[in-house]
Amino acid sequence: MMWLNRQEQLTLAGLGVLGLVGLGILAWQGQRSSVTIQGVPAPVDTTPWDAALRRAHHVDINAATVAELERLPLVGPTLARRIVEYRQAHGPFLRPEDLSRVRGIGPKTFEGLRDHITAQ
Repeated sequence: MMWLNRQEQLTLAGLGVLGLVGLGILAWQGQRSSVTIQGVPAPVDTTPWDAALRRAHHVDINAATVAELERLPLVGPTLARRIVEYRQAHGPFLRPEDLSRVRGIGPKTFEGLRDHITAQ
């Protein structure tokens, strides 16, 4: 690099260092999604339904599928299937409280669901 004077050499070296720092930051950001906190993996992405549930906060128990009901708090696959089967056998729920008629949904479970459901 004899054709560059001392100032140009220092500028070029500084730009090289800045470039390496930038690449390091980009690499670090790319790996952030796999960081674990106390053994729990950080969430990488949510499904569109999860995002819609957070925005709406209400699931229509008369229209929801088993998969949609499973995303409600306190509802697993078996209970979600029971809700759909009850709805098919007895018709639509007239109000959210009618969900308590489904086997496995007691007062405590219903209270955990109350703020997340609607019957339309």
